[in-house]
Amino acid sequence: MPACVLHAVGDLRCEQVPVPTPAPGEALVEVAAAGVCGSDLPRVFEKGTYRFPLIPGHELAGTLASSPPSCPLSPGQPVAVYPLLPCGRCPACRAGLGQLCADYDYLGSRRDGGFARYVAVPVANLLPLPPGVSLEDAALAEPAAVALHALRRGELAAGEWVWIVGAGPIGLLLAQWARALGARPLITDVDPAKLALAARWLAPEHILDSRAADPLPWVHRLTAGGADLVVEAVGLPDTVRQAVLGARQRGRVVLMGNPAGPVALAQGDYWQILRRELTLLGTWNSSCQGSPQDDWHTVLAALAAGRLELAPLVSHRVCLAELPGLLKRMYQRREPYVKVLVIPKGE
Repeated sequence: MPACVLHAVGDLRCEQVPVPTPAPGEALVEVAAAGVCGSDLPRVFEKGTYRFPLIPGHELAGTLASSPPSCPLSPGQPVAVYPLLPCGRCPACRAGLGQLCADYDYLGSRRDGGFARYVAVPVANLLPLPPGVSLEDAALAEPAAVALHALRRGELAAGEWVWIVGAGPIGLLLAQWARALGARPLITDVDPAKLALAARWLAPEHILDSRAADPLPWVHRLTAGGADLVVEAVGLPDTVRQAVLGARQRGRVVLMGNPAGPVALAQGDYWQILRRELTLLGTWNSSCQGSPQDDWHTVLAALAAGRLELAPLVSHRVCLAELPGLLKRMYQRREPYVKVLVIPKGE
């Protein structure tokens, strides 16, 4: 089968590899679409995966090609794939918090993932699609669940102001979820194209290009003193500082942007956390079956009900052979993009 295989940092090749043989309790999924996550770029070009060679790609959906006798799903069933494989034994797993597992496996970084025609997946990680949910939308269920998980961590309530720092795919999904939950979202970024896309879901006066104006006075003016919740979805020192200073007294700040380097706060900014009694929260991945808050089934239900729009986020659809070159251009900032979908059948 064709697959994009990472042999070393920076060495991603599209080549023919054997079709995986599912282990006991696993099914073989024919990948219909796989999304490129922002974390895939440093994974391919800087940090590498946990072993080599390995097939990246953790945002995926497809159809069952084969399944074990114990699987309640039949071949041909369209499925979304939850990429985190919790151990099921550690205290976090026993508490239903698989995303905090101490000994997890992961498709696309620790074991072969979705940038391939087929992938072997544990049956427990397969989610059948509700009627009306497309396979392309299902491939983006993972970032949609990550965004929902962040807002749940921040305990966002209807009517509250939420400032989303960063209008990448996750930021745009945060904006959609916030609106769906009855909150009042604001969003800022430095990319005019992404901000133009945000206008599909937010009023123009709730969108700001932070290159053109300091976002802090803008946020404080619109919210009369600061946002109830700020979600930092960039991971830069300046945007973390903005998130802290943009929250109201006793407001909440959710940190979800992956940092590219050290993040430090000046003494005066740190004091603001203390003086205004802010709550800082981390968020990691998303929750699925067995969790008190099952983000994935909430996403699939929202897609079936038409409460989320994922197709407008897709800026590129490419086949496997095109992926290595596109990822290089993206990493070198020579290719504007929002969300890239890999379509393995396009070979």
